[in-house]
Parts: sequence; structure tokens; C-alpha cells
Amino acid sequence: MNYLLLTATATALFFVAYWFLMRHEKRHTMVRWYLVGTLLLSFLLPAIHLRLAVPTWYPQNSSESQDVATLQVGTTLAVTGEEPVSATITQHVDVEQPSPAGMPLWTWIWMAGVVASAALLAVRLVVLWRRMRGLPFVERDGMKVALVNDDTAAFSFGNHIVVGTKGFSEIEVQQLVGHETVHVRQGHTADTLLCELAKVVLWFDPFIYLYARELKRVHEYIADSAMMSASYAELFYHQVSGRRYSPLAHTFDYRMVHQRIAMMARRRNRSGWLKPLATLPIATAVLLAACTPKSNPLVGQWEYVSGTTEHIYHGDSPYPGFTADMGEEHLLDDLDFNADGTATVMAWNSNWENHKMDYQPYGCEWQMVGDSLLLRNERGEEVWHIQQLDNDTLVFIDSDIFTYHGGDGHERRTYTYRRKK
Repeated sequence: MNYLLLTATATALFFVAYWFLMRHEKRHTMVRWYLVGTLLLSFLLPAIHLRLAVPTWYPQNSSESQDVATLQVGTTLAVTGEEPVSATITQHVDVEQPSPAGMPLWTWIWMAGVVASAALLAVRLVVLWRRMRGLPFVERDGMKVALVNDDTAAFSFGNHIVVGTKGFSEIEVQQLVGHETVHVRQGHTADTLLCELAKVVLWFDPFIYLYARELKRVHEYIADSAMMSASYAELFYHQVSGRRYSPLAHTFDYRMVHQRIAMMARRRNRSGWLKPLATLPIATAVLLAACTPKSNPLVGQWEYVSGTTEHIYHGDSPYPGFTADMGEEHLLDDLDFNADGTATVMAWNSNWENHKMDYQPYGCEWQMVGDSLLLRNERGEEVWHIQQLDNDTLVFIDSDIFTYHGGDGHERRTYTYRRKK
């Protein structure tokens, strides 16, 4: 959802820049590529994520032997005489991959909108194809042109051109064909389909619909500029009515007559080519927003509150399961999670050589994946399932398989922490 919101924000900023700087610009091709380019940038820039190179942390140890204490799979701590190996781990911060069953309501609403928008686009394409299927198209310079003796408004889609000849002279019909030929030659249908696909994804974003409207307007300006003549201008008053086939097609639309005439009479601004530079600060802002690691509620210092150990036997074991408080036997203590993906875990470790318990910090990297917390060090990876995470409370569980007392099962440990003030 963060990606969609950032994309919608980018379309809004880029469109506002267009509206105030380029809406009346007569460099129509430049404006067209501004609209197409910024629409693509709106989808591409938020997809860029920052990956931080995080150096591996090793536990602090004041002993001269330089032994390294490491956090093993499960919660067992051990001492190894291996020398630490210098390494750099690329850590992607704040990954969010919720399972389908746990998707929030807004995700289902967005998906329903995508399905509805895609279905509507498919229906429009099918309707347009059916209406064009029976028309008498003739090959002409790589295009298919159909001249029909009715009041159909001239339109084009792809390399197909349809012109209603009723009420027009032969010269006017050729001018209408020429106008639609410009649309075909410049690939304006591709721009229209791009906007339609953007509508499917960002159906809730009003600026996507404004993009589509303005891009279609610029297409008409481009075709008018290529066909400009005194006799051509009269077509605006002849093409007063007509049946429009589809909003996906480019139609010689009378509703834009006044705007198109005004644009043809407008002079070109000498410094207009500088206006697209307005995209630079907008693109930079969107890129920085996309690359900034998102805040995670796990970041901060947590102190141990309580813990329980639950033994669950499998099969036909004669031993009943039980749950007991860890009390002073808990191995994990205070936790410190940093925004750069590193973490420090205060834990007790059994040092069998010295016959004592060592209490010291252990360094690792952490990552959130859905509702799981991953801790990594140079020896392995541990996954904890988070049951609760809010401003004040953190509860997670981990488990191990065991076999003893004549039966097998798994041991589940639940840890509860509160945020340090």
C-alpha cells in the first residue's frame, strides 16, 4: 500500500506541475512526452528501495582469548573458539509480505477495484472490436481505412481509421482521414492504453483520469498542428455531431473546438522547452521518499518482563504437556533493535570452561517479514513469530523439537517485553 500511495502522490505532483507550467504550451510533442514520461516515472520511482550495507556485529568480549559468543538456532547460546570473519551483509529494511489470509481490508478493496477496472477495460475493448469488425476496411499506406456513409464521427484506434462521410465533401473527408492518420503514425493509441492500464492499478487516484484526459487533448493538438490550414479549420464547425464509438478511440471531437482553435492561434513560448525541468525536484523528492527506510515499531530498546515454556507432546506419549514460567532461567534478556538493521541481544550463556554463566551482548542483524522476526549472525538464522507488537509491548514465540521421557513433541517459549522509557 505504501507503494500505491507514493505512486498516487507522484502523479499528483507531476500533474500539478503540468497544469501550471505546460497546459498552454504549444510544444505539443514535448508536452506529450512529459505526460507519458512522468506517468511512467510515477510507477518506477516508488519501486526503488534502499538497501543498506550493514557491517556484521560481533559480541563484545574483554577476554584475551578473543572467543566469540554467538546466538544459535533456537535460544541456545554457545561459545566457540572460531575467529570472527569480517563480512558485510546487505540488509533490506522493513520488508512487508503479509500472507493472503492476513491481508487488511483496504487490500481487498484495492484488489476488488483492480478487478472491476480490468473487467471494464476488457468490455470496452471487446465492444470496440465488435463494432469495427464488420466495417469495410481498405489497406492504405500500412493503415486500414473505412469510409462509411453515415454520421459516425471520424476516429482511429491502432492502425484502423474510420470516417463517417455523410455531410462532408470529398476534400473534407480526406482532411479527416489525414487528421486520424497523424494519430496512427505517432502511436497515440499506445499512450491511451498506457493510461487505461494505469487506471486499472490506481483506480482510486483522480489524477490518473486527468492524465488520460489531458493526454488525449494533446494528441488532438498534435494532429491539428500537422493538418493546419484555412479549410481545415472549417471542419471544427462541420463536425458538430456524430456517434462516438469508444472512449479508447481518438475522435474528431467537437467538444474541444474552442480549445483547439485557441491553441492553433497561440504563439510558441521561446523558453517553453525549459518547463520539463520542473520534473527534476519532483522526481528527486519521490526517489528520496522511496529510498528512505520506513519506520518500524520494533525499533527501540526493550526490557524483559516474563517468559513461559510450554511442552507439547505428540502421538501416544503417556506424559502430559505442561506450561511453566521461566523465572530466572530465561536465556534472553534486554533487546535493542536499531533502524539500520542491526541488533544487540543481552543474553546469558553457559561457559562450561569457566563453570559460570556469562551475561553479555550479542550482535546480529534483524529483519521483519510479515509477522516473523528474523535474526541473523555469521553462524545461522533464527525466526521468531511475533504475537503482539505495539508501542509498549512485544510478545514473540519460538520453538524446538525434542525427544525424551519416552515421547517426542515440541517446546514452545513465549517471551514478553516492554519498551524502555
